[in-house]
Amino acid sequence: MSFEKKGRLEDIVIWPGDQEVDKFVYTPGIHGMEFAKGLKDGKILGMKCKDGKVYVPPLTFCPDFSKGEVAEIEGDWIVITYTIIYEDMYGNPLEKPKVIGFLKPVNGEGGLIHYLNVPIEKVKIGLIVRPVFKEERVGNINDIKYFE
Repeated sequence: MSFEKKGRLEDIVIWPGDQEVDKFVYTPGIHGMEFAKGLKDGKILGMKCKDGKVYVPPLTFCPDFSKGEVAEIEGDWIVITYTIIYEDMYGNPLEKPKVIGFLKPVNGEGGLIHYLNVPIEKVKIGLIVRPVFKEERVGNINDIKYFE
């Protein structure tokens, strides 16, 4: 049996049968592993290609199908778009609203979706932010506490 979550507990759809998840192993690939290692070290890594652009998260291949080099993303990030969440997935009001944004490195391509630690009245498209990492990191995207 498998579950497809639609958003709220009462909206769960049940698909009869078995899913053979034991036969499949997800691997993030070479560059995905480098990205995870970078996060564990408190860095955000991207892929620098021959065209001089740095892509985040790192691509497997550059747009021209060449192999790029892993490069650290340093400097500021820019808020491309954002949303403010006032309720949890069950419709209960949050104690404090959460801001989630799509963030792009100022000197890079692509971007990440993550929490923003910015007062609601100050968040806007074009806002410049920087990542804040947790003290103890394990090598996943949640090692970034938020951007502020």
